[in-house]
Amino acid sequence: MKKRIPSIATLLLSSAGAFGLGWGLKPAPSPKGGTISVETSPDDQSTLTPKQRIKSAAMLAKASSPIGEYLNSGIIRSEDMSVAITAMMKENDPLKKNAMFSALLEQLTPENAKAAFTALRESRGNRRGGFGRGGGDEMRLLLNAWGRVDGKKAVAELTALSEAERAKREANGETGRGGRGGRDGGGAFDIYSALSGWATNDAESALAYVNEIEGDDRRKGMYTSGIVRGLMANGTDEAISFISNLPTDDDNSRGRYMSTVAEEMLENGAASAAKWAGSLEADDLKGGAMDRIAGSFAREDLDGAIEWIGAHSSEAYASRAVTEVAERWAETDPQAVIDWASDLPESTQQSVFEEALDEWTEKDPAAASEYLAQMPASNVKDSAVEGFAKELSREDPEAAAVWAGTIGNEELRSSTLQEVARDWLRNDRAAAEAWLPTSGLTEEAQQKALENQGRGGFDRFRDRGGR
Repeated sequence: MKKRIPSIATLLLSSAGAFGLGWGLKPAPSPKGGTISVETSPDDQSTLTPKQRIKSAAMLAKASSPIGEYLNSGIIRSEDMSVAITAMMKENDPLKKNAMFSALLEQLTPENAKAAFTALRESRGNRRGGFGRGGGDEMRLLLNAWGRVDGKKAVAELTALSEAERAKREANGETGRGGRGGRDGGGAFDIYSALSGWATNDAESALAYVNEIEGDDRRKGMYTSGIVRGLMANGTDEAISFISNLPTDDDNSRGRYMSTVAEEMLENGAASAAKWAGSLEADDLKGGAMDRIAGSFAREDLDGAIEWIGAHSSEAYASRAVTEVAERWAETDPQAVIDWASDLPESTQQSVFEEALDEWTEKDPAAASEYLAQMPASNVKDSAVEGFAKELSREDPEAAAVWAGTIGNEELRSSTLQEVARDWLRNDRAAAEAWLPTSGLTEEAQQKALENQGRGGFDRFRDRGGR
């Protein structure tokens, strides 16, 4: 059964009757000053007819509401909703503004929701962020509320806006995905907010809409995440049940959706969230939750996180969580991480060794070099050398190039040498250009390194694993 946002007017009407007619019938201040007259005085309570009592209670509810002047028979018509939203956005007192907005959301209906959205969009103008009049919080909340009262229409209206804006950009010769939603509204993030509200009341219909999307898996994944977010309003159990019933796939999407639930569980503390994650039955769900929890747990209680992840370290679902804990641990004792990782599965060992050697090289490159020299050749050593060479290349690219050249895996050796080359070209271009022909890189790889030697910022962050 679909739920409806409770009406504050209905609540006030009920409470007015419960408190007795002595309060309900006394003159009350009107929203614009002055008083609202009533048909009888408190001394005449016994003479009131049922109709008069209802009218008096309704008048009191209207007078005591922050949006009372816009109410008409307990509801807000579309035209009045537009005026009320505009007035709310012009309110400079943040407390009054929040009170008005909350009351307006409670009065949202399928009939007046579009008017509220249009008025808010026009009041915000071109501003999409920040606090106050141009902020985005009001729009996200309004779209969520619209999704709850009429999700199908909300998404349809927003989709139409998004398509219209895309057509306008194309007509103007503009390029880009434009999925965020522009100054005219719509866009993926706005639809995400409406879908979240829709899912809170009717997840089945919201999912049916998402499943009809073709040719855009990225957007489908984003919207499905919005459904999970909406279900969280009803409790974690409902969200987990929904995720569990999604089909499994090769890109671990169910595990990624579990990160939303894990964020909520972290509110109870990392240790409690970790215990909860371990109790999940499906490996992909357990792994997704652990991925989100591991970093927070390691920051909050490193020893506890090491003990926790140790109980799962041999399982494939825990490989990313193991690396998260190892990365934090390596900041203080990389040697201990390497010793601990020696019993891990090889695939997990590789990522842990890379993280540990990266940190160790930054702290003590000589000790890290000595350790690497005595390691037997293996895929694990290749990964360790990769981390070592990437970190070393910042200070000594020539030595890093020698180490990178010892990597046995051809693909990994080539990618590591290219990154070393970029660092070297930035530090000493002449020396790097002299070395490149002898590096063992193909001509294509050498050219790629030369073209990208100025890369930095996000690209470098991404190449180093997003750390």
